[in-house]
Amino acid sequence: MGLLQGIFGRRDQVKVLKESKSIYIESQAGFMTELPVIPNLIIIGGSSRNVGKTSLALKLIEQLAPLEKVTGLKVTSLRPGEDTYHGDHDNLQKNNFGIREELDRETSKDTSRMLRAGAERVFFIESPDHLLESAFHDFMKVHYSGGPLVCESRSLRRAVIPGLFVLLKHYNKNLIKPDFEYYESLADIIFQIHPQIINSESLAQHITWGASGWKLNHTEE
Repeated sequence: MGLLQGIFGRRDQVKVLKESKSIYIESQAGFMTELPVIPNLIIIGGSSRNVGKTSLALKLIEQLAPLEKVTGLKVTSLRPGEDTYHGDHDNLQKNNFGIREELDRETSKDTSRMLRAGAERVFFIESPDHLLESAFHDFMKVHYSGGPLVCESRSLRRAVIPGLFVLLKHYNKNLIKPDFEYYESLADIIFQIHPQIINSESLAQHITWGASGWKLNHTEE
């Protein structure tokens, strides 16, 4: 694993922490299993709320929309006790998942904002952890038609290997979710973010899209 030395915005507040790559993940049964690789997919996750996940996703969509048909995606993992963050999911039982296309551009929801940023189509997946792989497989089979796929999530990394897995980490360790360390071990790049200064444009400069999918832009180190 190499260490990126680039620093963005104010030097003491936004910086790249690490770069790494993983192609295997531990299954629920405890075995190491190889996951499907989707080079056209970028997953943007965070250590906590309000670290700029959506802002970075919107910036990438905005930059690519004039050139490509971009698909936006938001994936929420359904867990007991998370109604405060994601709403009440009584309509989705623990053995079901839901896939919904966002058609309304005018709401304040992140999926609507993706449409306004220029995404051709935007989808929202709600799924318990153990069905994420099935949910994403159905999404790809039924709804995805190619091109760059920009996803705001974290839990989806358990089910697929994207072209890039980007993490935004809160500078205050007391606000970092307990399972974040696990995702850090899978990340391609981690940005430490000061919540009051989130420069999504600077972060986006270190991410590039091309014929082979999403890559890190090493010229910006």
